[in-house]
Amino acid sequence: MTISPVVSDAEVVPVSYNRETPGRLLSLDFYRGLTVAGMILVTNPGSWDYVYSPLKHADWNGVTPTDMIFPSFLFIAGVSMAYSFAARRARGVAPGQIFRHIVIRSLSLIVLGVVLNGFPLYDWHNLRIPGILQRIGLCCLGAGAFYLALARKQSSEERNTQAIAAAIFALLVTYWALMRFVPAPGFGVGRLDQAGNLEGYIDRAIFGPDHLWFYGGRMWDPEGLLSTMTACCNMLLGILTGEWMRSRRSDGLDGAKLSGMAIAGALLMVAGVALNPWIPINKKIWTDSFMLFSGGFSLLALAFLSWLIDQHGRRRGGWRWGIGPGRIFGSNAILAFALATVLYPLERMLQFHNASGKLQTIHGAVFEFLARWMSPYMASLGYALLFATFNLVIVWLFYRKRIFLRL
Repeated sequence: MTISPVVSDAEVVPVSYNRETPGRLLSLDFYRGLTVAGMILVTNPGSWDYVYSPLKHADWNGVTPTDMIFPSFLFIAGVSMAYSFAARRARGVAPGQIFRHIVIRSLSLIVLGVVLNGFPLYDWHNLRIPGILQRIGLCCLGAGAFYLALARKQSSEERNTQAIAAAIFALLVTYWALMRFVPAPGFGVGRLDQAGNLEGYIDRAIFGPDHLWFYGGRMWDPEGLLSTMTACCNMLLGILTGEWMRSRRSDGLDGAKLSGMAIAGALLMVAGVALNPWIPINKKIWTDSFMLFSGGFSLLALAFLSWLIDQHGRRRGGWRWGIGPGRIFGSNAILAFALATVLYPLERMLQFHNASGKLQTIHGAVFEFLARWMSPYMASLGYALLFATFNLVIVWLFYRKRIFLRL
């Protein structure tokens, strides 16, 4: 893990893609920033008792806008990987060196994720081992190694596309077959409920119930091992999209490419909904239908943002101000996520005496203040927005100094 004045994600992009900052795909930075801001917003309400339903994850089966945040981040990481690998190959970086970077980055993400899970008390007997960064690390390792293997073969763009699509299909079929036909001992076969699904059983057997997600009743973890297979498909879909965006089918990122992305995204979302009666859309165990639905959403979102920002963006100050917060978060995504994760428990632990002499936390004092002027739901959302803004200011200070956390 290093602190660097240079950002590596999507670092070489044809200048025609970006009318404002040569060498950057602004829509990708902005989309990444939106996902990070979304993560911070939905995990830091003023009160968990007063959260608007779109800002919650689905309880089990089903989908909400919040459920689209994490798969979008994986998809974006895949698109960035396609550009980054191409840039490194163009500079003559050896495949072995790229692979070492993949391994080091993946392990760094996994270790950082575990460290953040335990902060600040580090109760090792109840430390959650899986997590968001851990899943990103595993997906980067699997998808990155596979993509590098394709690059070393120096196949044509068409063959690479076919191989990536085949890998996505194979992973989806394998995961479905395991969940459908392999019994979870003590529960039976084909169960997709919270207690009896195979993924939950595997996580309990490997990590132990005390090291899984607390709010799942220690029966399963939303970032479990087995469903990382299907989560990896979202990153592979991002790589496939990156290959399409930088392909030589046309000059630059034109309307035909964006239309193709939008059509593909819509078809994937329809496929996910069509599968729902047989394979429920479920983020908690990242079912095949959820992967297709969320992957299609990511394609549509990137196509729209690329059309809006990369193709039709203007140099007006107002335009830059409008996408600025997203770009700030997006250029330092890991730092923003880590910062929010550290601040969350601290603001609930640090106490002070208020005017009446009562001990109160910063979190409680701000929420109570907001609740005097607005409804509890609005106060809870207002607190989350203030928390995200506070994080943005800190990350902006790093952005101004051109300091970026790289893994």
